[in-house]
Amino acid sequence: MAVIPPEAREAMEFARSGDLAAAVERGEAAILRTPHDAGLRMFVGMLHARQLDLPRAAEHLGVAVDLAPHDPLPRLELIRTLIGADRLEDAEREIRSASMAGSAAHELRRLRAMLHRRRGEHGEAVDLFTTITTANPADFESFESLGLCLLALDRPAAAADALARALALRPGQLAIRTRLAEAQVAAGNGEAMLAATRDEAARNPSDVHLPLTIARLEDLLGRPQAAEAALRDALALDPANAEALSAIGELLERDNKLDELAEMLDRIEATGAPPPPAIMLRARWLGRKGRYEEGRQLVRSSPESVVPGTRAQLYGQFSDRLGDHDAAFAAYAEMNRIDAMDTIDAGRAAKEHRDIVAGLAAITTPAWYAGWTSARPSPGRPAPAFIFGFPRSGTTLLDTVLMGHPGVCVLEEELMLQKTWIQMGSAASLADLDQAGIDALRARYFAEADAQAPDAGDRLIIDKLPLGAINTALVHRIFPDARIVFVARHPCDVVLSCFMTRFAARGMTNFLDLEDTARFYAQVVGYWHQCREVFPLAVHDLRYERMIEDVEGTMRPLSAFLGLGWDPRLLDHVATAKSRSYIATPSYAQVAEPLYTRARGRWERYRAHMAPVLPILAPLVERMGYAI
Repeated sequence: MAVIPPEAREAMEFARSGDLAAAVERGEAAILRTPHDAGLRMFVGMLHARQLDLPRAAEHLGVAVDLAPHDPLPRLELIRTLIGADRLEDAEREIRSASMAGSAAHELRRLRAMLHRRRGEHGEAVDLFTTITTANPADFESFESLGLCLLALDRPAAAADALARALALRPGQLAIRTRLAEAQVAAGNGEAMLAATRDEAARNPSDVHLPLTIARLEDLLGRPQAAEAALRDALALDPANAEALSAIGELLERDNKLDELAEMLDRIEATGAPPPPAIMLRARWLGRKGRYEEGRQLVRSSPESVVPGTRAQLYGQFSDRLGDHDAAFAAYAEMNRIDAMDTIDAGRAAKEHRDIVAGLAAITTPAWYAGWTSARPSPGRPAPAFIFGFPRSGTTLLDTVLMGHPGVCVLEEELMLQKTWIQMGSAASLADLDQAGIDALRARYFAEADAQAPDAGDRLIIDKLPLGAINTALVHRIFPDARIVFVARHPCDVVLSCFMTRFAARGMTNFLDLEDTARFYAQVVGYWHQCREVFPLAVHDLRYERMIEDVEGTMRPLSAFLGLGWDPRLLDHVATAKSRSYIATPSYAQVAEPLYTRARGRWERYRAHMAPVLPILAPLVERMGYAI
């Protein structure tokens, strides 16, 4: 009978008490005494895994597999650890070599499905998780994973069904409730779920998970103030609830309330066990305070598996501000690689978006336009104005500046044009519209706008949509007198900034790869120039570089173009940004700062990394009057 070393007994006691660091230290000491004990190796490996030291965990578990090749448990834990450490080829090799029966075979099948999911092979993962849950309808983890894969496949209704099954099996799992909320909102059932959750909360007033779910739903539905109120309700039930504190902290950071955020972070850390997102939130606060080296050290010291995409994003941001450009670019590439894993066939999805633009370019010709029947301007309501450009070109800064004018109502990326496209059908049918058809599309657009801004009154509606240039033909068809502001910025800076930005929208797959980003930019902006040659558009060109140097000199002619009287509040965009309840774009932090020029010409510092895409961008750089 094997003798258990005293160090191993001590490690077990420390593990039971929750002192993992001491348990690992004593476990390693036990291994020095008995290095060939498979059970001890597995125990210490799992301790390392719990501490998120996956490389060391895999090392011990690999030895355990060699020592006990016929025992399925060490191999299963090794495979799980390899997947977590992103050593996917090694994990697949272990799966292929494994032969298991009974419950071990079930777990091996689930790990194979997890491997498919980690690779972004969501279709294959869905097939396996469906088989697993059919055979074992009590497997809540597989139902949860099935739901997440279906979300990645843009099948939110089916995802909601799977996640609801998971939640029924584990009602206390907040993470499942949160993802179920996301699925229901994506499926168009967010309001119904919100009502049902409120009813449930009324019946179970002491359940803190329910106001947390309500908060997530309100946030997803675009009502951050209501979300914060629900989170305050959760804190009334549990003042030390780290999830609620962290979620409020996220809202405060997005709303640029940094002093309140600092107080909230102190409260989170006082709980003694801040959740992983709170660690990243502290790092973001350090960055917002200009303490980049501290922020980078905090990110570097956090486990790699703690919110990995955000970890890579922040490491890139801090490295960029510290002038460590090679490290920054590598971190942003890692961020995009991580995000691409959660997108089904990201490369194909990116190409599909580019193909849409190519299809529009193919039909947008002078001959096509010559066949259009003439359309009269809207007789009862003035046409909106539009802000086009490209993401990261300065459109959010411009719309924030314009919000300072009392005569405008800026609608920020509310997708009215896309919803109007849905009613019309294909772009080719624009040529077939008569006045009645044009009036119907115009009415649909205004109905969508009124739903977003019911209190707009007689203010000028400004529809800001960075990729709206794709909709130029539709805009000119239904609003032939519309005024369009096109925001230009050096193409290389735009492309680099898009690659460095983490977008929430699922349609931004082109920004996960630098070459895809450059090609998409060239197509969209190239199509915009093509539209200007085909259609008689009323356009005001605005340069980001000039705006950040001379706001008044930029805004006075723009105000005149839009038919607005001059208002000095246009010169204080910081005050306007602070008065906004919520900025829904990735630029929320930058537009709350005084104007700065550090981002102008930033691509020059990354010239070596940009070299492969410069030939793609060179023609537009020259056409737009910039230089490489």
